[in-house]
Formats: sequence, structure tokens, C-alpha cells
Amino acid sequence: MVSQHFPSGRSGWIAWLRGAALCFLFAGGVAAQAATPRTNHLSDSHDPYLQEHAHDPVDWYPWGAQALDEARRENKPIYLSIGYSACYWCHVAQRELYRNPQIAALMNRWFVNVLVDREQRPDIDHIYMLARQIMTRDSGWPNNVFLTPDLQPFYIGSYFPPKATAQQEGFPTLLATLHKNWTQHPAEVKRIAAQIAQAMQAAAISGDASAPIDPAAWTQTAQTEALHRFDALDGGFASATSAARFPQPPLLAWMLARGGAGEPKATYAAVFTLQAMAQGGLMDQLGGGFRRYAVDPGWSVPHFEMMLSDNAQLLSVYARAYAQTRLPDLRWTAQRTARFLLRDLRLPQGVFATAIAAETGGVEGATDLWTTAQIDGVLGPQQAQAWFALYALTTVHPGSESGVLRQRRDVAEHLLRQGQWVARLEQLAPQRRALLAARNHRPQPRRDDKIVTADNAMAIRALAQAGMVLDDRTLTEAAVRAADWEWQHAWNPRQRLLVHQWAGGHVGNPGFLDDYAELARAYLTLASVQHDARWSQRASDLVAAMLQRFAAPDGSLRSAPTSDALPFPTPLQGDVHRPSGQSAAIAVLLELAQRTGQAHWADAARRALRPLALQVQARPLDWPDLLQTLGSAAGRAVFASPQQIARIRPADCSGLPQGACSSDRVQVKWLASDRLQLHIAPSFHINANPATEPNLIATTLLVGGQPLPGVRYPPPLLFRPAFAPQGIAVWEGRVTLDLPALTPAQRAALALRVQACNATTCLAPSVMPITAPTSSPPQPSPQMGRE
Repeated sequence: MVSQHFPSGRSGWIAWLRGAALCFLFAGGVAAQAATPRTNHLSDSHDPYLQEHAHDPVDWYPWGAQALDEARRENKPIYLSIGYSACYWCHVAQRELYRNPQIAALMNRWFVNVLVDREQRPDIDHIYMLARQIMTRDSGWPNNVFLTPDLQPFYIGSYFPPKATAQQEGFPTLLATLHKNWTQHPAEVKRIAAQIAQAMQAAAISGDASAPIDPAAWTQTAQTEALHRFDALDGGFASATSAARFPQPPLLAWMLARGGAGEPKATYAAVFTLQAMAQGGLMDQLGGGFRRYAVDPGWSVPHFEMMLSDNAQLLSVYARAYAQTRLPDLRWTAQRTARFLLRDLRLPQGVFATAIAAETGGVEGATDLWTTAQIDGVLGPQQAQAWFALYALTTVHPGSESGVLRQRRDVAEHLLRQGQWVARLEQLAPQRRALLAARNHRPQPRRDDKIVTADNAMAIRALAQAGMVLDDRTLTEAAVRAADWEWQHAWNPRQRLLVHQWAGGHVGNPGFLDDYAELARAYLTLASVQHDARWSQRASDLVAAMLQRFAAPDGSLRSAPTSDALPFPTPLQGDVHRPSGQSAAIAVLLELAQRTGQAHWADAARRALRPLALQVQARPLDWPDLLQTLGSAAGRAVFASPQQIARIRPADCSGLPQGACSSDRVQVKWLASDRLQLHIAPSFHINANPATEPNLIATTLLVGGQPLPGVRYPPPLLFRPAFAPQGIAVWEGRVTLDLPALTPAQRAALALRVQACNATTCLAPSVMPITAPTSSPPQPSPQMGRE
């Protein structure tokens, strides 16, 4: 066995590539192919992002059999680029790389080039983002992956510059290096790709169905971590590795729910963050609505794309926060967000476009940037002076005279304390209208008009909720109109099939789990608002079809329809930026169970949650939408919450995706004051103590980092994989360790060193702290002996 099957970072891959072959370029550049076609294989696509690339000199293919067959027939690697229409760096790459005839010639000669819109194919996006996280421990778009013809990744990155910089090789150099390695060292490339594929398979395996379902412990662990991460200076929930701030609507909604359950610190953290976001450049101070995220902790400098999914969720959160606190600033922000949705994203059919791009004319944020002189020219000196008493310009690029509007923080916070924030904003409404009118005369960023079912469902739900909370019938009517359109156009009652997207008037690919679950949730929200039985019936029909299409025999819910063309299962996502399909599905199942009293909905929810339990327990803060559901009345009615000590993920697993660390596959429980039981996930094993060979990591109890003497380890099993026919001493299932008498200091410093493996792959090893029980553990009953 090998302790680690993937490189520790991008620099390791570059070093390997350089060591395997010398980089080379043709002295005068590679000549373009004799005739560049006017269109490529994307010309028949109806997806807006793919259409934008249909005239690139790169011979792009959409994902599908034609491209995959070509790669296998020609024995060429695949260059897979995953992006989306509002992604700024995706368009930079198009201008600098894909429209460059010399670079396109290299790509066409040496690779089969495949372009994917992540909003059209989230399953492909999730699979190869997992590869990115394993290989580089980062994420983002574009996600550019070099694959073997068997779709196994062997090199990955994001934006590649056309020429070398101090930080990166130029893209032509990288292409030449990868081509030379593929043609001269194919066995080594395939070996590395197979190891990465094994790590991906292991990380995507479902959790232990026998892991305890403990919502109370999960909630307490997540709340403790969230409050620890809360930035009391700027708002938001800080990451230790990034200055960027994302709104994280599911987390904010859950924190409000915790506040409603009697946790005032959670309410404060959520409301403070919502107010900070509304003051910053993250919010469009002229037109309302929110940008994708901010690059700084103060929410001042945004990435300028505006997404339907973000704004729908934030409308719901602000409306809920207002209902809970009755603070007028939260009401004002909810109203402005709703107006943005109806004004800028609503299509003539009544449903909603997916996104507005970040750039105009190749410049990020160009439409939204101002200079002081420009504002003076629109408003005149006197009104501009009143405007700048509240507002300021924050430069986006060093040395630039232009900037993005935000509120002066000290002034805004003073107004909030005095209860005058909304009044001041209303006083400045004439200036705001004048500036917005002037901005509307500028060139505008592109809008992606494709209709994504799950995103529209979140908008329907948010508008229905906001309409009720804000007592605004126009919002409810907008929700009803969009909901009816989805039922009439996206749902096929004969096939009981929901469509994932519409683009250019054409039906797209079949729906994913979150499409079914989110639309059903939206219909149940309308049922609550309108007391109309048709919405409940539609929700029931969708959920029945959802279970038929996505439920596995063990009850777990797949994220995507099964496909022979995908080499890996779609990994679980959690609820960091939006609810996962699994969380949304469990929520709607529990609500149907509560509404109808029918036990089969509750049973389906239990079966769906059970395989998630191990992952949720390992990282509960990644699942706030699920935690909110489990803490609701519907959730409490179905799931008991035994008081158990939750386990916090060890520090040496930080940065690894769920399921890729050994601590994700092993649990430790106290059976008595001198006995521990290890629970090992199905299909996995851990090395016994002593280990068969010195290079294997023996499972060892540690105190202060040193092996604890006197532990009685159980006898091993003999595991005979293909690479070790002589056998390896392992443990599987549940094993019990008998401890010597421990002092309080030893008990507090106790940890387990472990590495989990399956038949082909070993996960990253981990040292798992073992939380000392607050009281003496229970004595074992007769059936709790060794297993």
C-alpha cells in the first residue's frame, strides 16, 4: 500500500512534468492549420456559453460520445474546460488563448478539446472539481483538466496565461510538455492518472450506513465552529486560507434559525453580516441585487457577476431576517433585491435568466465603475456632495481613478444605531435614480438567458416567502407565474420527467436531483402562502418521480441521472453556497410527511439521510440547509437526537474534500472508561497493530504524540489484495481496543493515528483527537464486546 496516491500541490505536478520531459516550443511558433473552420462542433448547441465559443479556432466539442470516441480512436488526451457565461476569467482565456490561431493549432493537433457549461452539466463540473481539490486543494472557474481518453485526470489548473509569467508557465509551453509526456512516457502518465482516479473514487464513496444520526450533536458542533469563524469586525464567516468573502446564504439562513431557537449570538452574527453586505460593494448600490462575492473581508471589491441562484437565496434570507427582527433596513434590502430580480433577470415568459456577466467590453465591472468626476457630472456639485456624505468609491485596481460604490461604513453604522439608515437612503433616491439612468446608457454586460429549473425554483420560493413577509402581492404573483411556466414547460407528465434547462427556446437535458427537489419545495411554499391544493399535488408528483429516478436500493439519493459516459460517481457537495440536492430532497420529503401524515415520505427521508451521516458528522458546518431541516418541527418529528459528543475533523484533513481523509472513514467511540470502539466504513480497512510491514501505518493510540503503552490491540484479519498476495494484517468493521488505566492528563491528550484503505487506494493518513467524555462512559452491555 502507498500512503498517498496524489500530488501534494500544483508545484509537484509541474516538477514532475519538467522531470519527465523537456519543455519545447517551435522557434517561430506553430503555424496555424491550413484552414481554420468558421465554426466548430459547438455550432449546433443552444447553450449560451457554448455558443459564445462556436467560432473559436479551437475545434471544440461538446461533452458527448463524438468527442470521447475521437479521443480513444486517435489516442489523444482530452483538454476539458469547464466554465460558465458569467465567469470573467473564462472569457479572458477565450480572448487570450482560444481565439489565438497559433495556440488553437497546438490544441487541435495534440488534444481533443471539450467545453462544458457547468450550469448545464453540474454533474461533470462536480466530478472534475473534486479532482481539482484533490490535486491542488483549491477550486474555481475556469476549471481546466487534461484527461486520458478514459477520462482520468492527470493535470489540472485554472487560468493559464498565453506567455510565461513569474508565477506560471505559458500555455503553449504547458501544451508542449504535456504532449511530449503523453507520446514519450504514456505509461507514467496513465499510472499517475489511475492513482488520481482511485483517490476520486474513494472520496466519492457513500458514507457508512451505520453511522449514528445525531442532529443535536451535529448542530452544536456546527454552531460552535460558525461562531468561532464569525468575523466580528467585518461580518461573514472567515476562511483561514482566503481573504475573499462569500455570502453563504444557507449558512445565514441556518444561523437565523438557530437564533429563532433561542441562540442570540447566532442571530447577531447573521444580522451583522447581512447589514455589512448591504453596505458594501457586494451589493449594487444603485440597482439593488448582489454580486457573486467580494475579494476583501470588508465586502467592498466584488467580482461583478450577478447570479440568479445567489440573489434568490439572499432575498429569502433578508425577508426571513426582517420577519424575525423587524429591522427596517433588512426589509429595505429585501425589497431592493426583489426589484432587481423582477427588473433585470425576469424574462418575458415570467421565469428568470441565469446570470449577468462580470465584464463589459472585456473589462471586469466596466459598467459599474465610477470616478468622482463622473458622479459630479451627473448630479452636479451640490447633490454630489450630499451623495458622498454617505457613499464612497473603492478602487478595484491599484492606481485606477475609477471605483465601485459602497456606503461609508462609519456613517452607515451610525445611521443604523440611530434608526435613520432607511430614511437617509430614501432622501438620496433622486440621486440614485439619476446615476442608475446614466449607467443604463452605458454598454451593458451580457445576460445568460437560459432557464435553469433549480435556480428558478429557488427564485419562486424566495418571491413567495418575501411576498408573504413584506405583504407584497406583486411578488407572490410573480412567483405563481414562474411556477406555472415551469409546470407547463419543464415537466413532462407522461414521462414523469423534469427538464434541467431551457435555452434559446429549446428543451435541454434531463433534470438533476436538485431540480426536482427545489421545484417541489417551491410548490410547497406556494401551498402555504396560497392554501391551494394544486401546489401540494404538484409537489407530490415531483417527489414521487424524484425517488423513482434518483433513489438507490439503499435509499441514498444520487445527484445526477445515471450515465455510462461518466467514469466517476457525482460527489456530494454539501450546502456551502446553495443547498445540495440531497438536503433539498430530505427537506421536501419531511415537509410532505408532516403535511400528509403518510409514513412512506418520512421513511424515504430516513433512508436518504442514513448514508450521509458520516460525512455530516465529519463536517457538519458544510451542511447548514440540512441542519436547518433537521431542527425544524418536521425534522424533529422524524429524527430522534441522542446526546452524543460530535467529532471535529482533524487539522491534518484541512483542505481535503469530504471522504478523502482517513478520519472521514473511521469513528471512535467510548464503550467504557477503559475501552474504545473503532467503526470502520464499509469496503474500507485499517492496518492492524503491529503492521505487516514497516512502511505501513499501524493503527496506534497516542498520548502527546507518542504511542500509548499497555494497549491491548485485537487480533487481525488477513487481507490479500492483488499487489500483496502474501497478505496484510488489517481490521474491518468494528474493533475494540482495551486501554490501561489513564490519568486525566493522558485522557485529555489521547489521539488515534490511522490510515484507511480499500482494495485499490489508501486515503490521506490522519491523527484523530479523541474527545474525553465529560462523565464516565457507560459500562458495556453483554452484546458490546469485540466484533
